[in-house]
Amino acid sequence: MQGAISSADILENVKMNILVIRFTSLGDLVTLELAFRAIRHFFPQAKITFLTSGIGKGLYEDSGYFDECIVFSRSYRAIWSALRGVKFDTVFNLQSNRPSHMLMMGIGAENIFNSSSSWWQKFLGIKGKTKWPPQLLKQAGIDPIKVDSYFGSSAMQTIVLPYNQESVFSKSIRTSFEGRPVIAVATGASERWESKKWGDERFEQLVGELLEKGYGIVLIGSKLEEAAGESICTRYPEVMNLIAKTSLAELKAVLASVDLLIGNDSGPAHLAGGVGTNTLSIFGSTDIKHCVAMMPYRGRHEYLVAEPRLSCQPCYKSKCPTQHECMEAVSVRDVVSAVQKILDA
Repeated sequence: MQGAISSADILENVKMNILVIRFTSLGDLVTLELAFRAIRHFFPQAKITFLTSGIGKGLYEDSGYFDECIVFSRSYRAIWSALRGVKFDTVFNLQSNRPSHMLMMGIGAENIFNSSSSWWQKFLGIKGKTKWPPQLLKQAGIDPIKVDSYFGSSAMQTIVLPYNQESVFSKSIRTSFEGRPVIAVATGASERWESKKWGDERFEQLVGELLEKGYGIVLIGSKLEEAAGESICTRYPEVMNLIAKTSLAELKAVLASVDLLIGNDSGPAHLAGGVGTNTLSIFGSTDIKHCVAMMPYRGRHEYLVAEPRLSCQPCYKSKCPTQHECMEAVSVRDVVSAVQKILDA
């Protein structure tokens, strides 16, 4: 990190260029909304470029936090070429891993603020202490009193993802279900996390029971869940199937239009929490400390996990080495009961 610049320069310099780096999972990118919003707040006139993944671009290109979103596809040369000639006054490296430090070697910058390990710490294998947004902003020269005042507000400590309230999908949901409570169901998880999945058959049974109770059902997910979605819709044609039919920006609007999301421990739960929609997450191989309920989202957020806990939980194994007992312990009846408690409240 080089010398910080003054608060006056930051707030008044119209030509200031800022680079924000973060490419990671959907859940992590959602939880960083607080940091992205704060950077835009304290640098209102700056041109802010976001170097991120395709997921990050989908989440934030309509947020107003960034003037430009550039996708890092593991090609250093492509990024260096795209940013050639751009002189950044400030870089907030919120990734702070080896690839992000490698990128910085080909990008000109006056001041670099790392959220954890610097390049030399990474090179030597030294784990740096994580710095939260208030610390980084103070290091960048923002008046500490203003920073503390900003983050002292409860509104500035709550994750709020911007979304398009006039989305075509949102209008379709409102029209299709005529005022009934609507539940979004996400049957999947990351491709490498088979152990997180409650199971397609159980989700199909759950959908049937929820329909009987009068709820409207919307299916969401990626191409990985298309087969499960087709099976459910063949059996229950009144279900709205949006699996692999929305962008991330559109999915935010869809989730903001429903009353509850049910799913495994996966990114869509954080997306729903980010737009203020209630969630019910089913946990197995991972720890409930990662649950939406443990984070500063709006709405009501609950989880279901084997009770009593199994001795192997949480195992963090991508594939269960036994019979998936943790997920078997959560019944369809348990989920239906939890749904009614959340929506009745």
